[in-house]
Amino acid sequence: MMRLTIAIFLIFLLTACHTRTADDAYKEGKYLESISLLTTSIEEKGESKFDKDSAEKLRTLVSNITAHYETSLANTAATDYQTRIDIYQSLLKMKMMLRDRFYSQTVSFFNDKYNIEQLEQTIAKQYYDYGNSITGTDSQSYLQKATLYQKGLEHYNYKNIQTLYQNANTKYMQVAAKEFYDFGKKMAQDGQYKNAAEAFSNASQVYQPLGKYKDSDKLFTYYDKKYRTQEAENFYRQGEELMKTANRHATYRQAAEYYSSAASIYRPYGAFRDASYKAQQCAQRGVVTVNYRGTIFDSEVRSALNSNYISFYGSNPDVIINITQKEDFSDSGETVNNESKSETIVEKMVDVTDDKGNTVKKPIYKEQKFNLKTITHSNRLRVTTYINVSGAFSYSQQFDVEQSSSKIDYIYSGDVPHNYHNQTKGTLETKSSLANKIQDQQRSQLKSYLSQIAGTISSL
Repeated sequence: MMRLTIAIFLIFLLTACHTRTADDAYKEGKYLESISLLTTSIEEKGESKFDKDSAEKLRTLVSNITAHYETSLANTAATDYQTRIDIYQSLLKMKMMLRDRFYSQTVSFFNDKYNIEQLEQTIAKQYYDYGNSITGTDSQSYLQKATLYQKGLEHYNYKNIQTLYQNANTKYMQVAAKEFYDFGKKMAQDGQYKNAAEAFSNASQVYQPLGKYKDSDKLFTYYDKKYRTQEAENFYRQGEELMKTANRHATYRQAAEYYSSAASIYRPYGAFRDASYKAQQCAQRGVVTVNYRGTIFDSEVRSALNSNYISFYGSNPDVIINITQKEDFSDSGETVNNESKSETIVEKMVDVTDDKGNTVKKPIYKEQKFNLKTITHSNRLRVTTYINVSGAFSYSQQFDVEQSSSKIDYIYSGDVPHNYHNQTKGTLETKSSLANKIQDQQRSQLKSYLSQIAGTISSL
């Protein structure tokens, strides 16, 4: 019971040591987290336990953090908009955390000073001034202005911020569309039709809320088709070159990939010549037919050769795989060994007088004789697996896996000392049990050989 109490105490102590506190967060400069941790702790304890010490701790923490933010604002340049926005947003989050709680009056100096609507308006003004400070020169600058006005608008509809957002966003779409369009023209002149198509597509997409931008849709289709036609021609030509000298399944499969790529890339505009037909035709000629003639490990063979270009069905196989096994089981039977053993033990203790006349205890020994019969029974199973491949290539491999078991009985008779007892060590397993263990090892070894066979088939 004492040990259990100590263990529980240690667990509690370790847990307590790893509990994050408001002080921890405050020291790390994570001020909002420190308020969250403290107020969460206060709310978990409940209003009835909100005493003078708790109130003072909350008041001190909020006062220190408020002073920190206000000092930061006073030391931040009026044009450092992002820093000022971050500070005001932190004050807003503080306000949201501290209002309408049973302990809110404790920090009334903060709650009375900061109003949610005023903070939202102040943040919006900062975004407003930030956006006005940026001169629109290109699409990215107009996008930045629009983004800032939009963020300000999410807080408060300050002055004409909504109109400024709409104007900046419209200007961004107009300028960006022109930039994409001009870039597309340049790419087209340089013969980079894919880049040209993407640029005209981007021009259309960015300008879409305002309508259609010039002939960008038409130019996208024109150059996209031109790019895809070039690519399809290139893939088709590579397939044709391979077919001139194709004499292996692997070559036909490579040609099928080229024809398939030609058909795929041109698909938005229909069929490209007879690429799909030739891809199918070459893929069929790339199939390697395998005939597995073993009676075991069928699932292992099919799993190792599970590729889309290998078929196990066909009357005229390219590859024939045969896996056979040979078992060698031996049982030694029982071997009996008898031993006569003896051990000197203390029979009794007697009182005797030593040289100094003192009475001491002296052991009286006796020899205890007994017999030990050892009966040993063992067996062994060795399975040899033969792998043979014929047809398009030849492959031969064999491997042995062996398992054995033994049982030894120790039987004592006669005047047996008390510390000796009959016992049995080991277990004599059946042939079936040994075979199951061997099969697990065989699967592991067979996997590497089948991987070699699969590699060779892939190159046929």
